[in-house]
Amino acid sequence: MINLRYHIVSVVAVFLALGIGLALGSTFVDSILVNELEDQVNEFKLDRDEAIRIKDQAVADQTSSLEDNDVLRAEGVKQRQRHDEQLEDLRTSSTEEIDAIRDQSEMDRATNNLLLNSIENLMPRGHLEGTSWVMLAPTGVDRLAMSEIREVLTRSDGEYLGTLWIRPAMNFDDPEISSALAEIFAVESTSVAVSEATISRLAASLLATNEVTDKEIGSTNGVIARLSDLGLIRFDRYQSAVTIEELSNSADRVLFVNDSEHTDLHQDFIIPLIQEITDRRGTGVGALIELQISDATRGQVVDRIRDDSDLAKGWSTFDDIDSLEDRLGLLVGLSRLPAVGHYGELPTAEERFPR
Repeated sequence: MINLRYHIVSVVAVFLALGIGLALGSTFVDSILVNELEDQVNEFKLDRDEAIRIKDQAVADQTSSLEDNDVLRAEGVKQRQRHDEQLEDLRTSSTEEIDAIRDQSEMDRATNNLLLNSIENLMPRGHLEGTSWVMLAPTGVDRLAMSEIREVLTRSDGEYLGTLWIRPAMNFDDPEISSALAEIFAVESTSVAVSEATISRLAASLLATNEVTDKEIGSTNGVIARLSDLGLIRFDRYQSAVTIEELSNSADRVLFVNDSEHTDLHQDFIIPLIQEITDRRGTGVGALIELQISDATRGQVVDRIRDDSDLAKGWSTFDDIDSLEDRLGLLVGLSRLPAVGHYGELPTAEERFPR
C-alpha cells in the first residue's frame, strides 16, 4: 500500500519538474526572441542610419546644386552685364564713328564746294551756256555722284532739263511690258519689234524739235509720260524748270550715267539708245560717264563705247569723276562738245583730263 509520503514526494517532484521545465524553457525562448529582436533592432538602426546618410547626402547634393546654380546664375548675370556694357560701348562707338564720318563728309563736301566756287570764280563762267541737257541713268546708281554731276551742269550755265531714271522694269522680254508697249506704239508684241519701237520713239522725243521728222512729231509727244505711266522710267525734275510733258524734243545734249552693276540694262537698252541718237544726230551730241564701284571691274560701261569705232567718234566718255579735279575735267570735256574725247585713268582713255 502506497503511503502519504510517497504521494507528497511525487506531487512535489512533478511540480518541481514543471517549474524547472518552465524555467529552462522560458530562458531558452527568451534568449532566442531577444536575439531576434536585437537583430531586428540592429537592422532597423542600420537601415535608419543608411536612410539618414542618403537623406543627408541628398540634402548635401541639393545644397551643392543650389549653390552651383546660384554661382552659374550669378556668372550669367555678370556675363550679361558685361555683354550689355560691351554692346552699349560698341553702339556708342559706332554712333560716334558714324557721326564722325558724317561730319567729315559734310566738311569735305563744304570744302570741295568752297574750292569749286573759288575755282569757278577764277575761271570763265558759262562753259555750257546755250546748251540744254537731259540725264539718263539706272535707278540704282550712286545718287550723290548724280547730284554732283547735276551741280556741274547747273553751275556752268547749262540748262538742266532733268533726269530720266531707267527702272529695272525696262525689260522687253517681259510679256506684259511687251504687250503694253506694242499697244502704245502699234507694233507686233515681239521683244525685237517692241525694243526697236521704244528706243526709236524715246530717241526722237529726247531731240530738239527741228531734228524730228513731221511724221514723228505726233508720235513722240507724250512718249516719256507714257513710259513713266508704265513704270519703266521716272522723271526727276529737281532743279529743273520743265515738266515731264515739256521735256519732249527739248534737249540738244544727252548725258548717260551708269556703273558696272547695270551692264545688262546698259547692253540691252542704253547702247541701242545711244546708237539710235547717233544715227539721228550724228556726232558730238552727248557723253557717257562710268561711276566707280569698289571691288568691281572698271571699264565695262565706257569701253563699250570706246571699243566701237563708230560710237567712239560720236560720244565723249569719262571713267572717273570722283575727285574735284575729275569733275572740273568733266566740265571742260562737256564744254568741248561736239569735239569728242575719252578721259580718265583706264588704259582705253586718251588722256587723264581734257586739255
